[in-house]
Amino acid sequence: MSHVPPSAPPYPTGGLPPQWQSPSGPPPRRRGRAAAKVLIVLVVIALLTTAGFVANRLLVNAVGGATSATASVQRFFDALEDKDWTALGLLLPPDETLQVAGLLRDTADLQGSIGGSADSMTDQLDGVNIDVSDLSLSSDEIAQDLSKVTIEQATIVIEIDEKTTESLADLIPDAGIEGLGSIGVTVSIDGPEVSYEYRGGSERDSGSESVVIGGDAQPPFLMSVRRGGGWFVSPMFTGAQYLAEESGWETADSGESDVTFDSPDEAAAGFVEGLAETIATADIGYVADAMGGVEARLLRTYAAGINAELESDPDLGLGADVQITVRDTDFDVTPGENRQARIKISHIGLELGADGRRSTIDFDGDCVRFVADDEPDEGGCISDGGEFASRLYRSLGHLVAIPQDGGWKVSPVATYFDWMGIAVRELAGVDADLLTAVVHMDFSRLAAREPVGRIGVSDEITVQIAPVSSAIYAGVSVIEAEPSADLVDYSCTSDNAPYFCEIVVVDAEGRRIEMESNYDVGDGYRSGYAVPGPTRLLVAGVAGTVVVESAPG
Repeated sequence: MSHVPPSAPPYPTGGLPPQWQSPSGPPPRRRGRAAAKVLIVLVVIALLTTAGFVANRLLVNAVGGATSATASVQRFFDALEDKDWTALGLLLPPDETLQVAGLLRDTADLQGSIGGSADSMTDQLDGVNIDVSDLSLSSDEIAQDLSKVTIEQATIVIEIDEKTTESLADLIPDAGIEGLGSIGVTVSIDGPEVSYEYRGGSERDSGSESVVIGGDAQPPFLMSVRRGGGWFVSPMFTGAQYLAEESGWETADSGESDVTFDSPDEAAAGFVEGLAETIATADIGYVADAMGGVEARLLRTYAAGINAELESDPDLGLGADVQITVRDTDFDVTPGENRQARIKISHIGLELGADGRRSTIDFDGDCVRFVADDEPDEGGCISDGGEFASRLYRSLGHLVAIPQDGGWKVSPVATYFDWMGIAVRELAGVDADLLTAVVHMDFSRLAAREPVGRIGVSDEITVQIAPVSSAIYAGVSVIEAEPSADLVDYSCTSDNAPYFCEIVVVDAEGRRIEMESNYDVGDGYRSGYAVPGPTRLLVAGVAGTVVVESAPG
């Protein structure tokens, strides 16, 4: 049952958190479930480990790196065994760690604001022990300053204690590792053959398979890059190389771009022009040259494969038949984090041509207007979405430029992490009761609040929802529900965003009450909530007036 009128469209992407929506029931048990757990555990350990040494990197000023690509991977595994987070941090490329480090600090603050563990990331990793033996590596330099280090042979044993397992279960609730206690995983690599043994609680599993990439069986590998004379293990190039080989892309020397910009606003204009040229020519090199950060190197390294994909995808419609001219641009620049700059678009004007037709697009920082030959003007405004959309755009509607090559360049990666940092800091300012409900699905603190009103059966009540922060123009209101011997259904509608509204039904202790469905010979199927005792409705929606209705189930 939806908590909106029957005629309403489905919830849009990016709406309320999925954990606030009614679950559809547990998934069927599938064969190979333990194998999936092994993969999840390995991935999470890699992420947590990366988080630990990236955060620790902030304390280290040395350049770091290893003397060779093979040595960087060998030392990487040594540092994992020793839990030497400083060494791990020094083996990651500086251009891949800078943006993540600040976000990790903000995330730690958010965790503390909801009563999470006060332990640092490295302290939480104390419950993970890794042993690597019989390690055999080989290296092949596939481009300038880029080497593929193949793991020819290795035995990796991972032991995770009960406390850390509980932390992992909170991080990935669908992994199915709740209540397993300690977990043990042994992964053996022998060329392309990878086998595993898994132990978790009473569960045991084992298996093996060949690693096949792009149709060819080969051992797993890591990528190492050279920066400033040292070699570093690169998570980003590792992922990109797996994708490239699966797609059949060739690699090339990334080189250095001779394009630079004297100011952040010039960098933004250059980025827009480079993007327009890429769209017109299906050549990623133009926008790559206008970018800063590791993403520029990635795009230049795999440009041949990316360009082939751009040219061959008919849905993109890129190529010689498309002409784009950047008519004018205007930007507002403000200081950002880490000596970076935030750039908002005040105005941008484009002229487009395709198939002999001309059109223009203008954006003034709020409204976009599209004018085409012999067609009615079209357009819309961000403010059409109300205060919620306007505040969200004011917080996140910007690009980030970074200092590079003696000038400035726009970095999409820096932009993404800046958005994430802003979002995390805004969430950290939200009251702990709401954060606990969203993050941990613990509604007890919200249920204990004084209700703003009471609703009976076949009743209606109007409530006001206050925004939880200056940027997050949404919130929660608590209503007391009158007990009933029969099933009751509830729905809500927001004046500011009619379909952006959700009701979570809980008892007085905050335990969630799920919808029920009963069959009666005379009445047929009836659905609703069983509310025989004290009940609370947690009404979540855009800030403003919300109407809540009830009806017999």
